[in-house]
Amino acid sequence: MAVTNAITDLVKSVYELLASILGAAYTIIHSFINGVLGLFAGFFAFVGDIGKGVFDLVGGVGKFIAGNAVILAVIGAAGYAYIRFVQQPQQQQGRRPVTAGTGGVKKTN
Repeated sequence: MAVTNAITDLVKSVYELLASILGAAYTIIHSFINGVLGLFAGFFAFVGDIGKGVFDLVGGVGKFIAGNAVILAVIGAAGYAYIRFVQQPQQQQGRRPVTAGTGGVKKTN
């Protein structure tokens, strides 16, 4: 019986050795594949985040430029109004000019 137990234990040991080697090989291959897939997934997430950041940046810059354009337009309109209506002589619209010496009253004969 001792010989049969020894042979049975040897066969079990060889089986456990092969199972352990195959389990380790599976674990190594599985980890490598998961690492490669994780790398690609991380790369695509990185590219997506960069794209989102670029669109946010462009939108922010666009809002900044649009806001500045509005402010510059208001300042330009105010400057034009100042030059047009304050520094130039004002024209009387639709009225006859008052002549000197009449006091603003038209003479009738």
